[in-house]
Amino acid sequence: MKEIVGFIIFQLLDKAPLFLGFIALIGLMLQGKKANEVIDGTIKTIIGLLVITIGSGTLLKSLTPIMGKLNSTLGIQGVLPANEAAFGVAMLHFANDVTLTFILGFLIHLLFVWMIPFKRCKNVYLTVHIQLFLATFMVVSLPGALGLSGFPLIITGAVLCALYWTLTPAITRALAQHFIGDDLTLGHNQQVGAWVASRIAKVCGNPDQDAEEMKLPGFLAMFRDNTISLSFLMPLIFLGIGLAVGADGIGQLSGNTNWVVWLIMEGLTFTAGVVILLVGVRMFIGSIVPAFKGISDRLLPDAVPALDCPALFPYSPTGAMLGFIASVAGALVVMGATIAFNCPIIVFPSPIIMFFDGCTMGVFGNKYGGYKGALAAGFVTSVIAHAGIILLYPLMGSLFGSGLMFSNIDFTLVWLPVLYLLKLVGAAFGLVL
Repeated sequence: MKEIVGFIIFQLLDKAPLFLGFIALIGLMLQGKKANEVIDGTIKTIIGLLVITIGSGTLLKSLTPIMGKLNSTLGIQGVLPANEAAFGVAMLHFANDVTLTFILGFLIHLLFVWMIPFKRCKNVYLTVHIQLFLATFMVVSLPGALGLSGFPLIITGAVLCALYWTLTPAITRALAQHFIGDDLTLGHNQQVGAWVASRIAKVCGNPDQDAEEMKLPGFLAMFRDNTISLSFLMPLIFLGIGLAVGADGIGQLSGNTNWVVWLIMEGLTFTAGVVILLVGVRMFIGSIVPAFKGISDRLLPDAVPALDCPALFPYSPTGAMLGFIASVAGALVVMGATIAFNCPIIVFPSPIIMFFDGCTMGVFGNKYGGYKGALAAGFVTSVIAHAGIILLYPLMGSLFGSGLMFSNIDFTLVWLPVLYLLKLVGAAFGLVL
């Protein structure tokens, strides 16, 4: 019997895909799902995580050599903020801790929503992939800030996640009351950023000058597709890194292939890795979400859903595009500044910050300051988000040095000061050096 229990715990459940499949199995069975639905959800959860692992391996294979060459040649740390990539790499090592942090955090979040009497806090966070990114961020960063590991790490991370998931959607629910009402609110890592965007827009623009009265070139719409935008952006980023390293340095990596062609292909390979990873994320999320959504629907049937940021884009599509354009400019300014001032950490433009953050900030910017507000909000928040990476990246524990980092503006606005505060507490109590 002892051998059987040991086999289950240390052989089966110690393997992240099987552990997560077991979680999905239990969640679906508790809801009384049909046998075929239980099998479908369990298998797709397992395969989804395996696909994530394959995508992560592709990312590392394309990014690690060139980032290593850049770092050794210039004596700096190059970093690309990209949630999915950072999540995939971290899950290779911390999948079980991340999953437990997410599950416990989600249950605490539901408890908070049930307990808090204020109507605007009655929001259920349903953007599970974003929740997983934050849970991963906690698992990676809290050991360095507070010296935590094991169950204390999971508990602390879960409580911090639950507080964020419960309190911050109330911010955007209030901000968007005049154009969305109580139909939905934002459930991303951008809620505090949206408040900042609205303040910037009020100062810089006029809400009567509505961006929706402007006409933008139709070709900009194609950048809403992740694959298209990354296929343009990543080869350019790789070429930029290659120019910094030099033809001789890249030639040591490219072999018989022309160094420019090699850089373009590596950029496209990185894009392919992200596409593979996203397929895995969608499969994984699509299988495990029903268990958690079912629980929340039963416990809190009147709560407002906190949803992914694209749910807000239709409320100001032109404002969203202006925010995206301005966010690209902000990202380039930060990258140029980190290079010009010989910063030890070079921050490359983040596809996630530029598009998803930029569009969201553009929506709120336009609603509070018209087209000028959308442009100002997109630009300033992009600068804040990218510049914050310089201080955040060294706090990322084992993720530091990978060349990958979590993105979205609230990591800078909320979690950067929180981590430094926790680091001071940890030092005061002798938890960290």
